Amino acid sequence: MPDRLSPGSGGPLVDPDGRSWTMNRRKLDVRIVRRALKSPDGLVLLGETGGFDLRWVGPEQRPALWEQVRGRYRGAGGDINADFMAYEFVHADGGRLVYIELSC
Repeated sequence: MPDRLSPGSGGPLVDPDGRSWTMNRRKLDVRIVRRALKSPDGLVLLGETGGFDLRWVGPEQRPALWEQVRGRYRGAGGDINADFMAYEFVHADGGRLVYIELSC
């Protein structure tokens, strides 16, 4: 087991440019997740394997990810027994990042 926490568990979230992000909201409503995945703007990070395998999701990959997430989301507006959960992170410069975690 890794010796670090996933971003969804309160672990550090640092982007490739070295900027640190702070968790702002947990268990986002599925409508916020849909908006983030349908928008070409903003940053989206996917945490697979319970958040330990991180990958940035570009605008061209977001529609396919939304197709996976929409029927398997366990946050507000979703199914409590599903696999995906999303969190919002913010940066001091006002930037916003949506982190989506796929449980093990």
